[in-house]
Amino acid sequence: MKMKLFKLALGLMSVILILAACGATTNDTEETMMESNLVLAPDFELMDLEGNVHRLSDLKGEKVYLKYWASWCSICLAGLSEVDELSAMETDFTVFTVITPGEKGEMSKEDFTEWFKTLEYENIVVLLDEKAELSKKLNVRAVPTSVFIGAQGELIEALPGHKSNHEIFEKFASSDTNATMNTTMNTQSNISQALGKDESIQTIYFAGGCFWGVEEYFSRIEGVQDAVSGYANGTTENPSYEEVIYKNTGHAETVKVTYDESKISLEQLIGYYLKIVDPTSVDKQGNDVGNQYRTGIYYNRETDASLIESLLALEQEKFEKPIAVENLPLDNFYVAEEYHQDYLKKNPNGYCHVDMDKLEEEVVFIDPDNYSKPSDDKLKEMLTDIQYEVTQNNSTEGAFSNEYFDSYEQGIYVDVATGEPLFSSKDKYDSGCGWPSFTKPIVEEVVHYDTDTSFNMKRTEVRSRVGDSHLGHVFEDGPIDKGGLRYCINSASIRFVPLEEMEAGGYGELIALVK
Repeated sequence: MKMKLFKLALGLMSVILILAACGATTNDTEETMMESNLVLAPDFELMDLEGNVHRLSDLKGEKVYLKYWASWCSICLAGLSEVDELSAMETDFTVFTVITPGEKGEMSKEDFTEWFKTLEYENIVVLLDEKAELSKKLNVRAVPTSVFIGAQGELIEALPGHKSNHEIFEKFASSDTNATMNTTMNTQSNISQALGKDESIQTIYFAGGCFWGVEEYFSRIEGVQDAVSGYANGTTENPSYEEVIYKNTGHAETVKVTYDESKISLEQLIGYYLKIVDPTSVDKQGNDVGNQYRTGIYYNRETDASLIESLLALEQEKFEKPIAVENLPLDNFYVAEEYHQDYLKKNPNGYCHVDMDKLEEEVVFIDPDNYSKPSDDKLKEMLTDIQYEVTQNNSTEGAFSNEYFDSYEQGIYVDVATGEPLFSSKDKYDSGCGWPSFTKPIVEEVVHYDTDTSFNMKRTEVRSRVGDSHLGHVFEDGPIDKGGLRYCINSASIRFVPLEEMEAGGYGELIALVK
């Protein structure tokens, strides 16, 4: 017992001596430790690239964010624009970036200064940690590393790996020990306002097999702010990788995706997700087998559930086997070990079951709820005789004497009865058949198929989704390099919307499919 008390006293004395060396008095330290049990960050006096000196002791009452990085670190360089954006914001914390000139593979102070000028960032302040002295005190072992210091000078945490601006705000907000519950609830709104995103920053969680590839895949998507590997919806707390693999924890390897709704929608993200998984496979993706490799979409917002359900229902139409993707609220999520984060960036030749080429494919979601089929009386009023006969009575117009067979203007073709987008001019080609020909619809979901045995032939009829309009037929004699299909469509079934009129007509989100 005496030995324990002696060690405790010795430990307390060591802390007091260290803090005193950092500029705090014994009384101040004892009061701080007694009141809040805080550990102070080591004081620093670092010079920036312009020769200005910055001291932590001069920033009493302010929170401080330090971002350690290096000129040779590709992940660091990729995040500099976000740091520049953060540095320009009006926040309740001061932002510094820190490098260790001449240490850990970094350039000399002079060379770095000249090199950094070529990057032309306007707001980033770079501090020079000579001989990595502060780095050693903070135990910074990797770059990038984010160091969070509270308003009382307390060291909140030093976290390796890239941290998005949103995560930085969240970290400071969650560390405010004096915040009331009401203040905490308002924090998300304050974060969004500070980021200039309002309520557009959201999170969704994707389980799709080994999280290495899923994380890398989503990190490359425009509008995604951050992708983090972890373990979700299991029965244990803070599991290790080995426990998830061998001890039936119930966790799924999952990637937390933080995204900006003003740049990318949840529908699009789910579209990207469905491109890289086999949604009918149970507990298996690629070469990985086990319950931890199951597929799932886990949400925080209740409003996301119905959207996910509808998108999975549309996906189900493509398969005879049942969809195995879980659609559940997020019960828990634990960040995976650091070596899993950004694994494929660190190990470019590492295993990955995800085809990154899928990112080149445009993800489009056309909501069927935005369109409706008019009554038969209304259709007779709005359609010409030939349009009505073709769409409603399965007639066929004459070849080479219809409106669009030789038209190649940029735009989209919509269902003449409902306005639902069906085909893009980008996929239109001259097949020589005398009717408009396309290699594919805008998305597969906007059409469905029936077997047509009229005229003693067996053909595949193409009909529109919402309007159930007869459009034409699909044949297997199309361009091989475009998939080999030819959608032979009646001009009377479709209406052309020119590119310059798409925005005004409510089709602005599809403009990229035309250009």
